[in-house]
Amino acid sequence: MTDSKKLLNYFEKNLDELLERLGDVVSLESPSHEDKAASDRCGQYLQDLFKEIGFKITVIPQEENGDHFIAELGDGEKGTLCVGHYDTVFPIGTLKSMPFKIQGNKAFGPGILDMKGGIIMGFYAVKALKELDLFPDHKITFFINSDEESGSFHSSKLIVREALRNKQVLILEPGLDEIGQLKTSRYGRGTYHINAYGRSAHSGSNSHLAISPILELSHQLIRIQEMNQNNEGVTLAPTYMHAGIPGTCMVPETGLISIDVRTPNEELSKKYDELLFQLPPVLEGIRLEHSGGIDKPPLKGDMRLFELAEKCGSEVGISVEKAVSRGGSDGNFTSAAGVPTLDGLGMTGLNLHNPGEYINIDHITRRTTMLALMIQALKYSM
Repeated sequence: MTDSKKLLNYFEKNLDELLERLGDVVSLESPSHEDKAASDRCGQYLQDLFKEIGFKITVIPQEENGDHFIAELGDGEKGTLCVGHYDTVFPIGTLKSMPFKIQGNKAFGPGILDMKGGIIMGFYAVKALKELDLFPDHKITFFINSDEESGSFHSSKLIVREALRNKQVLILEPGLDEIGQLKTSRYGRGTYHINAYGRSAHSGSNSHLAISPILELSHQLIRIQEMNQNNEGVTLAPTYMHAGIPGTCMVPETGLISIDVRTPNEELSKKYDELLFQLPPVLEGIRLEHSGGIDKPPLKGDMRLFELAEKCGSEVGISVEKAVSRGGSDGNFTSAAGVPTLDGLGMTGLNLHNPGEYINIDHITRRTTMLALMIQALKYSM
């Protein structure tokens, strides 16, 4: 019997157990920063899971979010790094309206697709390789962080450091809805803030003396919208605006807008970074202050890893396809650091960050077999 057949049989036999474990993790709510104690309970569950099959766990304590951890199995220095995050965008209490549930071919729950499902897939891929005596003579490391949804500001450097100790990186973020879709390209992300400083005045008796930051920022928003017409594949989306106090009769002195910028390549990331920092004021007497910058560089998936995924996928009837995502992941950092990276190797489904977030149950056995075959083959192919 071929390795692919052995693995596929294993996952078919253990699918109910896998879903039960996934339900346990989804039911441990873990928003990025709302409740560290709650997030740590989820992180501890995962640590205990990896310990069960012999992983050595190194906890990286955090003050503002759940603890990150590294799980290592096997020998050698340069191996394969699998990256995932257990934090979600859903606040504590979401389970009341969005519990883990299975309906037909779909399973639902907060963070089930993005990306607790991917962590469980990675765990079972290694578990199967061990139990079937197929584990390669090759070190496997997992870096599991708890702040990806808020930008990985406390973990990105640690992830890159770990990636540089390995030959390649497999990102266990979700694919899309089709079984064979992998993310070979991700947009870069920048977050920018524009503070406008004007002059306050009574909005009734002295409005002519005011220099309004609200009007100024309105002009800036129009400029930003015009940038969206450049047909360069870049999106600039205002995400926050604040100025003044509701109900008061005063034109405020200051105001603020924030802009989320997505760019398909490094050249455009730099171009729009410069453009946003050079925006001049429109109204006389206004002073602008620019801040922010590039949070995540664009990701370029490694084509050798993609070709390996094609080969491993074909063994279980998966036609692997390239997909582009405007969202970022921790793979953006590892790719930019020069470590071969392939993203989107987790579960399939749709509606991430949405009350209808789901995974496709009938894709799990073949996708997990493909992942396990890749982990097994990387010892020899890279």
